[in-house]
Amino acid sequence: MERGNAYGADRDRDRAIADYDQAIRLDPKFALAFNNRCSTYREKGDLERAITDCNEAIRLDPKLAFAFNNRGIAWRDKGDLDRAMADYNEAIRLDPKFALAYNDRGIVYSDKGDNDRAIAEYDQAIRFDPKYAGAYYNRGLAKRAKGDTAGADADIVAARRINPNIGK
Repeated sequence: MERGNAYGADRDRDRAIADYDQAIRLDPKFALAFNNRCSTYREKGDLERAITDCNEAIRLDPKLAFAFNNRGIAWRDKGDLDRAMADYNEAIRLDPKFALAYNDRGIVYSDKGDNDRAIAEYDQAIRFDPKYAGAYYNRGLAKRAKGDTAGADADIVAARRINPNIGK
């Protein structure tokens, strides 16, 4: 599975999936392999397979917050913001300091036009992971949508200090 993760990091998704397939063949109860394959299918745009794999990861390990979050991202990509929000809420219930889930929940609030709540979620993500460039960037976008240009610019600068390529 580690090689699959490496392939995924290199964006070689087909090889990553092949390695996750092998990990699952060797251990059909390996929830994390299903979760990682879910994420890879989602990145490839195969949202149905992604959701199926996340469902299996959750069935095998109902406390795997990453699987709920990954499934939430797939639901968001499909346009089902309510299901996405439910999965992010569950991920946060399972792991109250899960910065990624707060960020992703913030994205849903932004998508729904509730930038105040989005900003509060990004604040939480940053609180739990002060080096989370995506949360600073997303908070900047939400501030810009509210008309807070100075706050937006400051957040985007902070994000680019952490990750110079973000938003490009």
